[in-house]
Order: sequence, then C-alpha cells, then structure tokens
Amino acid sequence: MACCKQLEREGFTVTVLPLDQYGLVTAQQVAEAITDKTILISIMHANNEIGTIMPIKEIGEVARENKVIFHTDAVQSVGKIPVNVDELGVNLLTLSGHKIYGPKGIGAMYIRKGTFWQPITSGVDRNDGASGN
Repeated sequence: MACCKQLEREGFTVTVLPLDQYGLVTAQQVAEAITDKTILISIMHANNEIGTIMPIKEIGEVARENKVIFHTDAVQSVGKIPVNVDELGVNLLTLSGHKIYGPKGIGAMYIRKGTFWQPITSGVDRNDGASGN
C-alpha cells in the first residue's frame, strides 16, 4: 500500500476494491472498476493472513480484454501452490526470496516480454506502519 500512497501523491488515482468475508475479490469487481484511465491492476495471489487464493487467471482475462497491465504479488503462493505465469495471464509477478529459502531482503519480478515498465525506487512509507516485508 505504500507504493499506492506514493502514486496518489504523484497524482494517480488508486482504486481499492472491497473484499468479501473470505478475503476474495472477483474478476467481475475488477472489470467494473476499470476505467479508460486504468493502466495497472495489482492483486495479491494468496492472502497472507487467511490463505484465500484470488482468481488470478480470470482477472488476467479481464486485464487482457481491457489492455491493462496486470501484476500479481505471489510472495505467499510461490513454492506452496503451482504458479505458472502463462496460465495465470499476468504481465508482472513479484516474489520474495526468504519465502522460498533465499536470503531475506531479496526479491524477484517476472516481466512478460513486451510489457512496458519503468523502475522506481520509493522505499517504504514509514508513516503508514508498513514493515516493508
């Protein structure tokens, strides 16, 4: 959420979708939230607190239909359930090294060939209580 807050400070509009009682967001909710200004969808693959697995493949289809870049945070799912970027239909996928027995503080991002991206370094907003993990 620190990255979202930074984007808002830079003038972007961020839409946060409500979750149901199981911590789930649906592809239909995502489709209804897309506007002509939507440039990125970012959804966690698996919830780190209650284990809900999001319908990433279906959301990926919505993203493709609307020509919107789609990112999933797979920190909690990689190494625990099958994660195939082609099956999921994501443009971007991030993971954390320490979750798969790598060094703490190391991460990786899959970037689908042809996906425009521009790296930024904004760090963690220490005022929002985020731990940076």
